[in-house]
Amino acid sequence: MIQKLSSAIAAVMFLFAGANGQDLIQGTVMDADGNPLVAATVQIYGKSLGTYSNAKGAYKFSNLKSGDYTLLFSYLGMEPVKKEVTLSGVAVVDVVMQSSTYVSEGVTITAVRAEADEPVSQVTRGLKTIESNFQGQDAGFLLEKLSPSIVTYSESGTNFSNYAGFRLRGMDQTRVNMTLNGVPLNDMIDQGVFFSNFTDFGNSIQSVQIQRGAGTSSNGTSSYAGSINFESINVYDTVPSAQVQLTGGSFNTFRASAEVQTGRMENNLAFYARYAGMTSDGYRDNTGTDSRSFFFSGAYFAKKHTLKFTGFVGRSQNELGYSPVSIEDIRNNPRTNYISPNDVDDFGQWMAQFQHNYEINKRISLVSTVYVNGAGGDFPFGFEDEAGAFTQINYPLYNQHIGAMSQLNVRSDDNKTRMNFGLHGYTFGRENIEQIIPDYDNPYYEDESRKNEFAAFAKARHSFGSLTVFGDVQIRAVQLALTPDSEFLGSDTAIPDREWLFVNPRAGVTYAFTDRISGYASIGRTGREPTRFDILGSTQINAGNIGIAQNENSVKPEYVNDLEVGAKLQGQSFAVNANFFFMQFENEIAPIGAFIPEGFVQVYENQESSYRTGIELDYSCRILPILRLFGNATYMQSRISEYIPTDSDETFTDITPILSPEWNVRASLEVEVIEDLFVYFSARYLSESYLELTNNSELIIPESFVADVGVRYTILKKYEIKVDLNNVFDNLYYTNGAPIDNFEGTFSPGFFVQPPRNVFATLTMRF
Repeated sequence: MIQKLSSAIAAVMFLFAGANGQDLIQGTVMDADGNPLVAATVQIYGKSLGTYSNAKGAYKFSNLKSGDYTLLFSYLGMEPVKKEVTLSGVAVVDVVMQSSTYVSEGVTITAVRAEADEPVSQVTRGLKTIESNFQGQDAGFLLEKLSPSIVTYSESGTNFSNYAGFRLRGMDQTRVNMTLNGVPLNDMIDQGVFFSNFTDFGNSIQSVQIQRGAGTSSNGTSSYAGSINFESINVYDTVPSAQVQLTGGSFNTFRASAEVQTGRMENNLAFYARYAGMTSDGYRDNTGTDSRSFFFSGAYFAKKHTLKFTGFVGRSQNELGYSPVSIEDIRNNPRTNYISPNDVDDFGQWMAQFQHNYEINKRISLVSTVYVNGAGGDFPFGFEDEAGAFTQINYPLYNQHIGAMSQLNVRSDDNKTRMNFGLHGYTFGRENIEQIIPDYDNPYYEDESRKNEFAAFAKARHSFGSLTVFGDVQIRAVQLALTPDSEFLGSDTAIPDREWLFVNPRAGVTYAFTDRISGYASIGRTGREPTRFDILGSTQINAGNIGIAQNENSVKPEYVNDLEVGAKLQGQSFAVNANFFFMQFENEIAPIGAFIPEGFVQVYENQESSYRTGIELDYSCRILPILRLFGNATYMQSRISEYIPTDSDETFTDITPILSPEWNVRASLEVEVIEDLFVYFSARYLSESYLELTNNSELIIPESFVADVGVRYTILKKYEIKVDLNNVFDNLYYTNGAPIDNFEGTFSPGFFVQPPRNVFATLTMRF
């Protein structure tokens, strides 16, 4: 396999080297004072073509066909520029961008994102890329198409809603900081994000930045494995329009989405709204979903101020499928689901954020935000009691999250020095309840959790010609209070508050060797506190874990020291980003393969010493004017120094963490058959991974290969038809699983079956 991959990569690099067309568009991007604008975005409208200006403000598109093109230039704090070009040979398009008359919405994400030339392993994808890849699927399945090192799984066996998750560099999403416009999306106590709660989220996203590794400081949970920052639809630059999307396909899946946007009106107000609904039976038995969501954004623009409100509300009813299925049962029926068809959750989530952007002067801006988030609903579990009667326990929970943040952005007159300072504080409350259905009024269990945090960060960068130096330090003070149900415990028992103080420094350099080649190196350290599940190993505080809960050192915080070294090559018709990473962990809170008693969350334990290291590749090449090759690849080695199971005296050394494949390779080919008609091919390879920490060779997820094809056709720039045929070869494959206890002292592999061959079609109508 390695030889095949090496040959494929060599072939790709050969194509990169040979892709050299004659027709090209080039130029520079400057501000009104003649200073080059670094990392200005330059796009060709209607095409999957985009680039950034380099340290000298220069940009270039080559290997183009003669004809008419529209160039779009954008830069934070500047008025967008549109240029029409008739190309025949070489066209030089120099642009001078003027400071925006109104304060830009994009200022809200400046403090939590890395710039294109900063020493961070990252990808940033804009609206055009998101639209071409989105068909209503869960956000995780969108993200894995956009970045190296992401593996996504679904409990329903579809790429659409119901519960799904992803891992970044082998670490689950509770170790990934996720924000919308800089506001935390993560549940602060469990630290995860369930996109099922607000379906069709990807439809309201302007851009997304995925940082791998320690990255830069953000708001909310620790940026441990990485961070993902979503930017909501930009209402300033849009024009009055409406859009309707209709999707239908396999597993009796139907989706409808409608949106309207006003653009900036004469009174300087702008609004955007979207409503979506989706239903699906799921592939696995009894894993259907019925989801609704509403997303809203409105803003007022003034010369020095912008006031913006963004919010969403979502609700989902999901048939549950959280238990892995034994390989024997999968062979008999791959749709097998052990969970009762009567177990249907009803869960919702909402967010409201109000942001004020104030441009103090052309060099200094202040962004202040207040927000309120909430989530809650029912989560039933059914079983037969000793008399054979069916009984259901409901596990409802309710979250309320209130926070505020402020960020100061400063830059020098020549734009060589830039600084960001931020403050963030929140309080997050959780109520966990257990009740026998239908006796909802008399719960037999009820506890409360409260988490408070105050954080501050400072970032600075300075350019010395071709060399850029970057520094970032964050301080997080975190407190977690658990209040048990004294009546349930039979005694008035207190649990000491847990408090953590993390100092997270990062530093790095970027060097531009030429206009096309740059390299970077950075090192960072990040600490992360355990979740409630990590501490309790259960949904409740009971006699079996109260002693653990009272021991403040029962689960230690985890730390990562992260080294990132990378190179970026921007050719005339191709771009390659390659990086090496080495993540060294102290007391990593790692999954061991077992589940908590309630069954839907894995057990995590501290591992004293471990590491993850590897190479990541992200590439795009326009081989011909009508042919583009793009994709990403990861090779990763992961090790835990020593593991001693709690029920054994045996010591296992130099073992591989679970669910951490060595190879993760994706390649796609896109062909423009005629104008606005694209056919694309995509393939994904994942090597095998272990299901538990003793590295039993019988308990593994086998390697998998999945191929997809699709077609996208746009008519009159208003109507688009997209058809995707996924898993063309109908391979049976898995991306998540766990050992299943046979209750005879043995275990068998258990898996979540992923989608078989399936087809989806989407019609988009723009008005």
